[in-house]
Amino acid sequence: LVELETNPSMFLRRENYNPRKAAKRFAAYWNFRVDLLGDEKAFLPISLAEGGAFYNDEEIVRMMRESPTYRYVLPNDKHGRSVLFCEADQQRAATIPFSRQAKIKYSFYIHHRIMKQKSSISKGVTWLFILEDRGQFNMGLFDRIKMKRGLKFVIDCAPFTLRALHAIFPRKSSSVVLILPIVKHLFNSFFRMRLVHHYLSEQYTQNPSFVSIMEVLQPYGFEKEGLPECLGGTYQFNTSWAEEQMNYGIGNEDHQRTIE
Repeated sequence: LVELETNPSMFLRRENYNPRKAAKRFAAYWNFRVDLLGDEKAFLPISLAEGGAFYNDEEIVRMMRESPTYRYVLPNDKHGRSVLFCEADQQRAATIPFSRQAKIKYSFYIHHRIMKQKSSISKGVTWLFILEDRGQFNMGLFDRIKMKRGLKFVIDCAPFTLRALHAIFPRKSSSVVLILPIVKHLFNSFFRMRLVHHYLSEQYTQNPSFVSIMEVLQPYGFEKEGLPECLGGTYQFNTSWAEEQMNYGIGNEDHQRTIE
């Protein structure tokens, strides 16, 4: 299991082949995994199939079915970097009460999918975060603890490097101005320099397709074919993705191989 899911060579590469730092990151990863999943499930394969750590986890499956774009792996950008799409729909968050633990586990599962991509280890990962603000931003739905745990995994534990985080806001409201310093505070200095935030003018906010954002994102390596329609791209989300994940058997060749 260790060789299959957390090959030490990934951690060595992440730390520029410094064995002491790589060992520290490797240990931090497994400590995070045990703390999140517990002793019984932490040492099972990260899978929704029978025999996996997420087998019969109803809340995770429901999140995948009802909020598939909460975290979603998009096609790589033109630089070969893995792209994680993160949607923060305030309206949906208020009506679908997923627990904090479920959201953290869901994010962990998605990041593990990214770890299976060779490109994430060699080129790094870019987050694409969009806030669908249908009205005034609700600070009560901003979970600082959840975000801090997620960032801890990426910064201290994961065998890949977060190259950039693009945060897209529909407009520059007073609530957005308030939240940005909080978000930046959660990052260390290395990642604060990689946080890029984009505001859409009122003219484009009235257009639900956000077509204009393509002009903003393309200079950063994003391509139309790799972005969803909500950002002006042509990529179609896989609506049967949850079922496909549950059908991957533990011994299935597709489950074991590194995603190209």
